[in-house]
Amino acid sequence: MADIEQFRDYWDYGTKQRLAFELQYWAGARISDTRNLGPNSIDENGWLTFTQQKTGSEVSVPIYRALPEFADHEDLEHLMKAIGANPVSSGPWLITEYGKIRSLKGASQWFSKMSAAAGLKKKTSHGLRKSRMIRHAENGASSKQIAAWSGHETLKEIERYVQGAVRRKLLTPSVLETGKFL
Repeated sequence: MADIEQFRDYWDYGTKQRLAFELQYWAGARISDTRNLGPNSIDENGWLTFTQQKTGSEVSVPIYRALPEFADHEDLEHLMKAIGANPVSSGPWLITEYGKIRSLKGASQWFSKMSAAAGLKKKTSHGLRKSRMIRHAENGASSKQIAAWSGHETLKEIERYVQGAVRRKLLTPSVLETGKFL
C-alpha cells in the first residue's frame, strides 16, 4: 500500500498520470484494455464494461452502482476525482497530447516511466493489476469474485492471491488477542 500512496502523493488529480493510475488500479485491467477505456465504456446500469484484448472475454466492473462488500470505496472515490479532474465527453480517457490512443507498447512504457518519476522503480501496470486482486483477497473476496472482477479465465492465479491473504490473516494477531487496534 505504501507504493500506492507514494504514487498518489506524487501525481495530483488533473494529470493523465493520476487518471491512468486510478483507472488501472480500480479496473484491475491489463494496460492493453485500460488505454481504451472512456465514458463510452460505462453502460446504462453503471458497469465499466470492456472486452479483453488478450482473451476476448467481456469484463464488467462496478463504477456507478452498488459495490460488493470487498470493494474499496475509497479507491472508487479516488477514481471519480481523477475522472472529474480530466473531463472527456467521449472517446478514451487516456489519449496522448496529440489526441491519439496510446499503442500497447507505448502505454506500458509510459506507465513504467510515470511510476519511476514517482520514485517507484520497476513498477508496472501489471503489478497494479495484481495489487487490485490481492486487495480484494485481503478484503475477503472469493476466488470467483476476484476472477469476475479481473476477467481471469481460470482460478489458478487467483487462488494464489487468496491463499496468500488467508495466510497473512491467520498469522496476524487479532484485537481480541492484543487488546490493540492494529
